[in-house]
Amino acid sequence: MALPLENLRVVEVASFLAAPSAAALMADMGAEVIKVEPPDGDTFRGNRTHLHKGRSINYVFEVDNRGKQSIALDLNKSKAQDVVHQLIGTADVFVTNLTSDRTAKYSLDYQTLKKVKPDIVYGHLVGYSGSGPEAERPGFDSTAFWARSGVMSLMGEMGGPAVQSRPGQGDHPTGINLLAGILAALRLRDQTGMAQKAEVSLLRTGLWTIATDMQQALNLPGHTPKQFDRASHALLIRSAYETKDGRWIMLTMHNVPRYWPSLCKALDRDDWASDPRFNSNATMLEHGPEIVEELQNEFRSRDLEHWAQALDRTGCIWAAAASLEEVAQDPLLESQGAIQTLQDTDGNDYRIISTPFSIEGSDVRPKRRAPLVGEHNHQILKAAGYSDTEIADLAASGIFTE
Repeated sequence: MALPLENLRVVEVASFLAAPSAAALMADMGAEVIKVEPPDGDTFRGNRTHLHKGRSINYVFEVDNRGKQSIALDLNKSKAQDVVHQLIGTADVFVTNLTSDRTAKYSLDYQTLKKVKPDIVYGHLVGYSGSGPEAERPGFDSTAFWARSGVMSLMGEMGGPAVQSRPGQGDHPTGINLLAGILAALRLRDQTGMAQKAEVSLLRTGLWTIATDMQQALNLPGHTPKQFDRASHALLIRSAYETKDGRWIMLTMHNVPRYWPSLCKALDRDDWASDPRFNSNATMLEHGPEIVEELQNEFRSRDLEHWAQALDRTGCIWAAAASLEEVAQDPLLESQGAIQTLQDTDGNDYRIISTPFSIEGSDVRPKRRAPLVGEHNHQILKAAGYSDTEIADLAASGIFTE
């Protein structure tokens, strides 16, 4: 089957999740991805190692680094920087999340790499900005994507404590954003023959995810969205309700005249269906809070299994809040190939989240495990034109070790 990015070479100098995740997706699509990491490895290799005792693999690290080759280099040494330049000279794409001052320190800034490879596509992942007063501000997805962008202020119940983001929750959509920018830049490179730079920030990606709310804040100051308050929620059919067995159901039906009668039928509350206070979007927004508690009591009277059948039977739009154990066994995800199986260094199978999209007629999926630190040093250098003697000299200079 076709591979969309076959014969494309990517050099990555990045750590943690967002930028490496974009490169991993490129590997899923057939690109050759060379991961340049320090001799002690990408910092994220050590994430949650206490959960992996006795295992030869870090399952968390795998998802953002599957399918890559690894070369370990100490970029504080000029000969190591020369090696990276040699690799970039044969590459199509360079991906990094180093701050601008660090790219300059290691001679990996855009202006330098344009001289090394005049048609390079430079993908830069930043927390806040690649230039200006906040260019060097360190940013993680929990700070730049989640907090600074405004997402955090909208999450949780009104009056409740602040809600923290899940690990990587902002990194992975930002990685998709970076992938899109790189692919568009490749298109421009092919049209012009000139180097291109795609810059993507955690901050702006966070803003994009709440664009619907933000448009109101930008243009309707008196109607700036706030956290939800279930006790006084007006649009009853776009809200969450708890069932008798402690499960949560999310209803999402915006068209009140069409769906309110269906919900009332599922609840066996025909009296609500004919109540003029709830028969249009406008009247429900005005009177909805009057029966929030009653509606919640109805859902608490039966288990999720009952409501699942009733809501489906009456054509309501809903979903249960699934546990991760349920997601791992979801037959729909299984049928779509959303979770694949790879083998670790010991030949044992493990499961991994697959590429979040498919292309008909193309084999887009993770195909092999993440590399060990420096696993492909010799292979990568030989492919870049170094002789065995030159590689031995580089090793003697100490660029592969701390």
